[in-house]
Amino acid sequence: MESHAVDRDNASEEARVLPLALFAVEHNSKKRLLFDVSSGNIRGITSALFPDAFVEFESCGWLLMVRHKPFHFQEQVVFLVHPSTGRRIDMPVLRSPDKCYFVFYADPRGAPLVVACIQIMSVVPTVHVACPGDVYWCVHKHTCQLHLSEAMCRPSTLSVMDMALVGTRAVCAEFLGQILIFDITEMTWRAASCPEWSIQDAHYLVASVGKVVIVSCPRASAFKFLQLDMEALAWSPLDDQELEDTSWFLPQGQSIRVKEEDRNKVYTFHPRGRGNLETESSDGWTITSGPATLKTITNIYAYDLVAGTVETVIPASIFTEVSCWVRPSTFATPK
Repeated sequence: MESHAVDRDNASEEARVLPLALFAVEHNSKKRLLFDVSSGNIRGITSALFPDAFVEFESCGWLLMVRHKPFHFQEQVVFLVHPSTGRRIDMPVLRSPDKCYFVFYADPRGAPLVVACIQIMSVVPTVHVACPGDVYWCVHKHTCQLHLSEAMCRPSTLSVMDMALVGTRAVCAEFLGQILIFDITEMTWRAASCPEWSIQDAHYLVASVGKVVIVSCPRASAFKFLQLDMEALAWSPLDDQELEDTSWFLPQGQSIRVKEEDRNKVYTFHPRGRGNLETESSDGWTITSGPATLKTITNIYAYDLVAGTVETVIPASIFTEVSCWVRPSTFATPK
């Protein structure tokens, strides 16, 4: 796999380089397409790792990839690969048929230390954890006692809508607005409730330094940005200075924000396909619920926070599946 060289001598220049969207066009294909939001260029990259394997998370140049074993769909093969070096780390086979969000924590040198798999649907919050070299996954469940009135109002199955990794903590947002925090090194749980949560809105978690930001997309009003202090579990809105020159990339499970000079945009994926629920808002937005990993036709939209306008960055007719946003430094120059 070839890589995409990035000049790191100029830190301010690097900050203006936007992430690349990684797409698959054909099933079982060794080829993926990289879309550069900065230039609008589309380039191809080929690897034997791509057929039937999907990128679930990216950090420090490593891609966390998952594929099903043939004829054993209750088992998932999980591995990490570094495209620029070709190094691969195989994780234990994950014997779970459930859909999951995956994250991993890396040390200061960028070496992956711990991988966590958060079940999207479960009776209680459930995380599978493994380290490179382990032979099995450890399962950790959050069995906190709910108040009787709260327990009576909750559905029998918990649904995780999105997640983000902040340091060593996997932060999950469930359907009713409960924020669950699992430390993947200490194996401990914490919880907090989001004060401005509506089940009618789309919500995304974005990691920040020592904090997590919830970006809410209401049906007929502007985006909302709330941040949670991970130590104090205290909420506060982002002010104009914190939003300035910042763009947000919001696929479920892999949302990030970057500095984009003189721009304030929110990039969103809108999968359209069987199993997704679509509702049309008064401002022309289509709000879609359902896992981003579904193999569906996908649009990328950019919403300008200053001008209040929406543009289609990638039309749905071009691509069939989006895997994730990746850093430009992850790949060498693709062909």
